[in-house]
Amino acid sequence: MFEKLFTKITIICLVALSFPSTGYSATEVNNKIVSGTWFELNSTVMGEKRRYAVHLPPSYDRNKDKKYPVLYLLDGGTTNMRGISGMVESLSYYDLSQQIPEFILVAIPNTNRSRDLTPTKTDLTFKGNVLDKLADNSGGADKFANFIRTELFPKINADFRTTSKRGILGMSFGGLFAAHIMITQPDMFNDYLISDATFVWDDNYLNRTLEKTQQKLSDQKIKAFIGLANNDHLGELGVTNRQWGNDFIQALKKINNKNLIVTSKYFPKEQHGTVMFLAYYYGLIDLFKQTRAAQ
Repeated sequence: MFEKLFTKITIICLVALSFPSTGYSATEVNNKIVSGTWFELNSTVMGEKRRYAVHLPPSYDRNKDKKYPVLYLLDGGTTNMRGISGMVESLSYYDLSQQIPEFILVAIPNTNRSRDLTPTKTDLTFKGNVLDKLADNSGGADKFANFIRTELFPKINADFRTTSKRGILGMSFGGLFAAHIMITQPDMFNDYLISDATFVWDDNYLNRTLEKTQQKLSDQKIKAFIGLANNDHLGELGVTNRQWGNDFIQALKKINNKNLIVTSKYFPKEQHGTVMFLAYYYGLIDLFKQTRAAQ
């Protein structure tokens, strides 16, 4: 989202790690701590090979009959996969009071980030100023969602012991994608964890779209956590992104559906580039703390 306005973070290239053919939790294998396993899927929908990483909970191999809910991590490159899988596993561990259930984590790295994570074909603009020329490389969110729904979900369900419960974690453009799916295809996931989404995309796209699609959320059982950063250092752009984020949160809360549970947290000391791990930490606990006893 604000990538061109911040110090650019180098995109992490995916390294072909020598992992065993089956998934592993973060445990020792040949004296190495293994966070997960890379797999590859030939996608007909995307017309390309797509990699994904799978992290299995520690009890997966011990409890042969147990099925696990699945979390899908956007921007799931090597670094994010290691960091978030460690967080998910740690929060489910007894040393940290088992604050959340155990999850299978599926990390989806990018091949073309702006294409796959944005819902409309346009440049990134604000008040008529072009911040990033993306019109020729954007608008593929629905196609990417179709890949996840029709190809990746079935593959994960076939290869691993999964329940029907699914969650998605998205930051920035990933948050934009997750929010777009929630308001247009809400049945794809049960839980939505959104960190500092690009609410300024396409002149308040998310709020404009929610006005038209809110009926789709009237009978869905969904929990959503939305984290917002303090980007006031960006001036009106940063202030507007947070304002439109708050508008989105309030609009969701006004929908007449007691099974649509929306919570949020503002992180006044964090900026766009630093908020993700805190938002995911608080979001995981907020979304799943009530379900741990049932898992």
